[in-house]
Amino acid sequence: MNNTRRYALARTIAPASEPLTLADTKLFLRVDSNSEDTLITDMIIAARMEAEQFLRRALITQTWKLAFDEYLDQQVQLPVTPVIAITSINAFDRAGVSQLIDSDVYYLSATKDVLTIDTIIFSHRVEVLFSAGYGADSDVPAPIRQGMLHHIAGMYDVRGFESVFMPEITQRLYMPFREVRL
Repeated sequence: MNNTRRYALARTIAPASEPLTLADTKLFLRVDSNSEDTLITDMIIAARMEAEQFLRRALITQTWKLAFDEYLDQQVQLPVTPVIAITSINAFDRAGVSQLIDSDVYYLSATKDVLTIDTIIFSHRVEVLFSAGYGADSDVPAPIRQGMLHHIAGMYDVRGFESVFMPEITQRLYMPFREVRL
């Protein structure tokens, strides 16, 4: 498996929801008014994005496009996990005309992080479209949601300061779910 090849990665469909609701977050923060709803909503999004970066995982279902020049390796370590499904693989010629690769020639590993192709795909550009995440907001593991709440509480307490930290308790709650690649 070649992990040193360069590729382009872009999210094509963002999560449709967040792992935490505004109401649950306000309850945790002990906020009764609606005057800071926009601020708290922004903090929920920021905490999710920080969690995804720290964990090296997508939390809520989202769609990603992975593109390679010239060819696709026969085994590809997918950079965003947990992978739910490979939506499609398309090979593009120099004129931009695409050819859909038959799904019978590729499969996802049991660990849902490696794409294996039974044939060699050569083209000007090859794009893999896939969805990743735990699923819906209720599918995100409870320790991750708790870690996010503690992170948001830290952000809420120090707003106005340049330095926003990830509390130690948040990191401890995240660690069992963090993707480690060797």
